[in-house]
Amino acid sequence: MSAFQPSTLRLLRRLHRWFGLAVAALVIFYCITGLLLNHRTTFSYFIDRQTTVSRVPVSDTAVMRAFIDLYKQQIGRKDDPTVIRIRGSQTIEFLYGSHGKTTYIIDPGKGEMKRIEKVPRQPWSHLNNLHKVFKTSRIWLAIADLTCLSILLVTITGLFIFRYRPLDWLLVIGGVVIAVLGILFA
Repeated sequence: MSAFQPSTLRLLRRLHRWFGLAVAALVIFYCITGLLLNHRTTFSYFIDRQTTVSRVPVSDTAVMRAFIDLYKQQIGRKDDPTVIRIRGSQTIEFLYGSHGKTTYIIDPGKGEMKRIEKVPRQPWSHLNNLHKVFKTSRIWLAIADLTCLSILLVTITGLFIFRYRPLDWLLVIGGVVIAVLGILFA
């Protein structure tokens, strides 16, 4: 015997159906983009690179090397930074590691150097790494892909097994419109 009255069960089924139809397009969109992001390296990170080569005057790189070595000596590191940025006309940033894990901001005019170390916030950082294919195992990637494909299959087949009423079509169309707007404004 059910814990719910027949009228409550009817209401729950209607709510499940209406919300399910309204979000079906979003679920399909989410699953497809999740699969694509899991394999973004296969698609070259969805970037086409266009290279243009121009001639510039040959110059002595010793000046640039001396500049870099001067600040590496002040920082106290022998390895070259991953990125060097010059902010405005007064500060120089040396970024070491992936995404500037360690950043040195040097302001020669003030005689000041700041060292910023990025420390992962746990457990959130570990959970975030589950979405980075290069940091996760192939087993996790396979599980994520199978989950996406399962959700996609359940959602699409669910759209075909119902007998639709006019309100249902309106909800499906509304979900598609929301998904398309999300794609356009993303």
